[in-house]
Amino acid sequence: MLSVDPFNTRADVARFREEASKIFPNQQDVNILVRVFKLATLLNIIIKNDNNLNHKNFIYGIIYDTLNSIIAIFSLRERYLYLNIRSMIEHIARIALNKSYNGNDFDGTVRRRDFDYLKESRGSEGWKYMHDTYTRACHYVHSSPEAGLNFTATFAELIVNDHTTKPAKQILNLQNVLSSIIKIFMVYYESEISSTFFRSQGELKYLLGAALYKDYEILAGRRNP
Repeated sequence: MLSVDPFNTRADVARFREEASKIFPNQQDVNILVRVFKLATLLNIIIKNDNNLNHKNFIYGIIYDTLNSIIAIFSLRERYLYLNIRSMIEHIARIALNKSYNGNDFDGTVRRRDFDYLKESRGSEGWKYMHDTYTRACHYVHSSPEAGLNFTATFAELIVNDHTTKPAKQILNLQNVLSSIIKIFMVYYESEISSTFFRSQGELKYLLGAALYKDYEILAGRRNP
């Protein structure tokens, strides 16, 4: 059984699928949400199996924000979804900046100039997309007219409906953001991932999905040509 489910993830994934299916009748939406949940599970496994992992608080933050993003979608709270997405991007930016920043001392606050630095020096990691997504999230968090928030909604209306984007699109947006974050994460933590899943590459592929697993293989191949 350990070879099939070495980290005991299958039961958690099955339970999550069951809960998601109660809310979303479209199986494609559920499948995408399961992919998101698997990526959060992957991060949790790495933390639990590597006592020397750097920036654990930031990684825990990504996990927490991912799970709360799912809850926000379940609850039709789109503004809360973007609050979590913004926080997720800040956490992965802090990891990248702490590992590669050559400018002034980085104090943990992610500013425009930090995104500019990452786009210029680490452009291949997809920081333009990260910054653009961060900016869109800020529109929701800071009540920009570009977010299209319904400021005239009553209390009763907000209880049952506080979103302007269809849930299916919110789900897809979350998956795209988290997949991009994991792609960056793998750049900085490939060796830790390889160590954790040294004897369970099948489980790693199960959690990452085929596309991200190919990216991982490329990174691992560069380290071990």
